[in-house]
Amino acid sequence: MNAQPKEKIFIVDGSGYIFRAFYAVPPLTTKDGFPTNALLGFTRMILRLLKEADSQHLVVVFDAGRETFRNQLYPQYKANRTECPEDLAVQMPYFREIIRALGIVVLEQKGFEADDIIATISTRLEQSGHPIVIVTADKDLMQLVGPQVSLWDTMRDRRVSFAEVKEKFGVAPDKVVEVLGLIGDSSDNIPGVKGIGEKTAAQLIDLYGDVEAVIGSVEQIKEQPLIRNRKKIAEQIELETELLRLSRKLVEVVRDVPVEFSGSATPQPSSLPSNSLRLIQKMNDSELIVAMERGTPQHDLLGNLIEKFAFQSLEKDLGVALKPRAKQSHQFVYKSVLAEQFSSWFEELKAQKSFSIDLETTGLDPLSSQIVGLSFCWSQSEAWYVPVGHTTIPTGQMKWPELRELLRPILEDSSITKVGQNLKFDSQMLAAHGVLLAGIAFDTMIAAYLLNPDRRNFTLSSLALDYLGLSVSEYSEVTAGLESFADVTLEQATNYAAEDAHIAWLLKNIFTPLIDEAHLGTVFYEIEVPLVAVLAQMERRGILLDSQLLSKLSLEYDEKLKILQEQLYQLAGCEFNLNSPKQLSEVLFEKLQIPTKGLKKTKTGISTDSSVLEQIADQHPLARQILEYRMLHKLKSTYVDALPAQVSTVSGRLHTRFNQTGTGTGRLSSSDPNLQNIPIQSVEGRRVREAFIAKPGYQLLSADYSQIELRLLAHLSADEALCQAFVEDKDIHEITTREILSIPPLLPATKEQRRMGKTINFGIIYGMSAFRLAKELEIPVGVAQKYIDNYFARYAKVKKYFSSLTDDAETLGYVTTITGRQRKISDLDIGGRDRGFLQRVAINAPIQGSAADLIKMAMVAIDRRITKEKLALDMLLQIHDELVFECREDFIAEGTQIVREVMEGVMALKVPLLVDIGSGLNWELAHG
Repeated sequence: MNAQPKEKIFIVDGSGYIFRAFYAVPPLTTKDGFPTNALLGFTRMILRLLKEADSQHLVVVFDAGRETFRNQLYPQYKANRTECPEDLAVQMPYFREIIRALGIVVLEQKGFEADDIIATISTRLEQSGHPIVIVTADKDLMQLVGPQVSLWDTMRDRRVSFAEVKEKFGVAPDKVVEVLGLIGDSSDNIPGVKGIGEKTAAQLIDLYGDVEAVIGSVEQIKEQPLIRNRKKIAEQIELETELLRLSRKLVEVVRDVPVEFSGSATPQPSSLPSNSLRLIQKMNDSELIVAMERGTPQHDLLGNLIEKFAFQSLEKDLGVALKPRAKQSHQFVYKSVLAEQFSSWFEELKAQKSFSIDLETTGLDPLSSQIVGLSFCWSQSEAWYVPVGHTTIPTGQMKWPELRELLRPILEDSSITKVGQNLKFDSQMLAAHGVLLAGIAFDTMIAAYLLNPDRRNFTLSSLALDYLGLSVSEYSEVTAGLESFADVTLEQATNYAAEDAHIAWLLKNIFTPLIDEAHLGTVFYEIEVPLVAVLAQMERRGILLDSQLLSKLSLEYDEKLKILQEQLYQLAGCEFNLNSPKQLSEVLFEKLQIPTKGLKKTKTGISTDSSVLEQIADQHPLARQILEYRMLHKLKSTYVDALPAQVSTVSGRLHTRFNQTGTGTGRLSSSDPNLQNIPIQSVEGRRVREAFIAKPGYQLLSADYSQIELRLLAHLSADEALCQAFVEDKDIHEITTREILSIPPLLPATKEQRRMGKTINFGIIYGMSAFRLAKELEIPVGVAQKYIDNYFARYAKVKKYFSSLTDDAETLGYVTTITGRQRKISDLDIGGRDRGFLQRVAINAPIQGSAADLIKMAMVAIDRRITKEKLALDMLLQIHDELVFECREDFIAEGTQIVREVMEGVMALKVPLLVDIGSGLNWELAHG
């Protein structure tokens, strides 16, 4: 009779889980401001593991601190690691509490890492007959894999046994430590041997067996034809012999840690005495296996933790029934409005001249998602939620068609002002379901952005915490384990949704005086808020895409990439992964021996980014070819292949998203997909634009502001010479070239000289240094400085204007655009940037920000004209200084005249505004 298979034993890398949870879950806090994102993510990961592991034998292992015996061996060990983020550090003590409350054994030991404890237990039990599963994503633990031991990365659901180790390192698990010793580990600051990567290390171990044998075979390595750069590698091994031995020792896990099992940590199985404290070395296999059994969860402790961290969404998963909590006197009142209460509530709503509104939906795509409910607020202490699509409410919900007709007169009345957070989304959702939201008057996300454009987080929860001191519910908590918001209970939905509307109303009251005090009223009320509805319409319209053309381009570019790939292999003299910066660096700087002096470095070696490749392009054709390959590869993967899949199945059109809070200067950004990064300097990039087409009977119309930033510089600086050039409609780049290079009047400027003038003109706007200009023009730094001096001598008021901006940045802490938009220089993070960064921002922000103001004003004005006159013209895209419209073919001439008239007349400057306009069946033809 065959013996029953023994139950698996799971050993969990708890420290790894902590960091993965911290970076995976967005910031969350309790109402007291205590961060909980890592705790929530960690608990969810553990609960999921307990379901999937289906075993009673499971322990969680933690690091006991940063200092271990490895730091004594090598003080620089992990010295490159940054300090634990403050938001995570305060959560650290509670991970162990959660595990113990779940009845799971916690293991840690001072002086050792979690990896060492895992190695000790797995090695000890490897022969017990129990399969051992190490739950981790740490590749270093692959050295433990064996017939009974495997790894499991639960986040990627990736299992690692012998075959996966062999594929990863090229050696068997028992040789992984030898490979790791040779290559080192930059993340742990373990040096290894310079110039040895995984492939070479695997070759060396395959040939010689282990690190000691490699050290003893240096002379043989010098003559070994299988090893690339063999002489250099042998020399490095000779130079760094002791460092290599140390690296080998640092990467090897310890398999005999004196770890203790303490009965006080968790409820113990009855076979072990209470409060026992036993060394693993003093326990036999049976005792050790029993000690690893899961105990009974402590529901009282779990309940306390749920209360403490506001993890009510985990009550069901944790199997905890919390006692009803009395509402505190300071809590706000959130009410649900069902059919029986609707009439009386609706009378109150109709009496309001202003209210906040927020929608709950089944998804984030307005074209395919359904409305689940609407929340409203016009009170400091109360808010209301009207459910229309919950699966959890059997009766009593209002029906959307009926509710829509009742709400329509109010929602479409522009005299009743609407407040909200990210109202662009709500406007789109309502439009998709038959209501055109009017009267958008205050968007809290936009207000927060104008007050601090370089703030990283504009979510409602973040704003509530910072401006109101309130910690609000998170969508991820409310919907945890559910398919969508439609499955949330009425009580949870009401508390969450009504809170959103209420917080927006409270923030509006906070932000209103702040906007006024900062003199941001013009840019907020006249530009940004009216733009919300304009962008919502543009996103809903989308643009038509010629997917067949892109399919054709995909095949064509694929062939070009294959040809380029072969050419690159020939230039390199070997095959390598063209998309691997590490392998490319090895080819360029080790195999081809291109000098590295002055080149940018990264933690893993010499950088191979575009700036470095451009620097060395003249030294070897491989660098230039790689740049071409990367451009084509990115174009194909990001646009040619990706765009057709992003076409809506509902509309048959491509819908990008325009973000009002995405840049510090006020410029709009584009995402999902990003249409602002399609390269137009290359033929291949312009061909992608050909795939953006007009619907039958229409053409695309492209209107692009000409040299807008230089014209704004002329206006803002009031420099007579610069203004005169634009007033007289002269070629500003040729004028600059002639002045700086002292070209005689009768001698024509060459194309290359004009390019120099253009580079200088635009470089000045961005605060370009002489060093950077020298690099751009491939001239000596001294000559570049002379050009800059000549520029400011010619345009003296430009220099004076720039000086005033740097003075404002220092004295006021901010600079402003024409309309009053502010860029707070004092709030900028300059970490990792050079000292001139803030000065360049101070110079560029008013110019680029004014250009943003200008085109946004034009968008609002054109939209009003289109709406008022019912023009056969729709605005589709905004790309930098360009607007793209879909225009009926018989309206092209008139549409062109109207767009030009509005864009060129939207703002009165000291110089004329000029707009280049074209039309065609596709974007490239229109833009060309």
